[in-house]
Amino acid sequence: MTSVLDRQVANGQLPAWARIWAWTLANANTHGHAPAYPGQIRRDLDITTRDVSRAIRLARERRVIDRCSTAACLVLPGHALAPCEANHREGL
Repeated sequence: MTSVLDRQVANGQLPAWARIWAWTLANANTHGHAPAYPGQIRRDLDITTRDVSRAIRLARERRVIDRCSTAACLVLPGHALAPCEANHREGL
């Protein structure tokens, strides 16, 4: 059975930044991190790599994901201090 969040991730009528947020919510672990394999977000949302980057930037600006989020690991707000294997905290 497909969850509501999974359906929203696939909903092409939503802006990509909202689908990124839904993907993060659907895939987040108990630490609020949603790690992704290379190309996974692009494939799951069926958008280009450029669109993934833009959507992540817009989702960060809207503060629905943490500013340290990358395509390797999307992080829910307030969870950036939890350990992460994606090593995305560089540059903070």
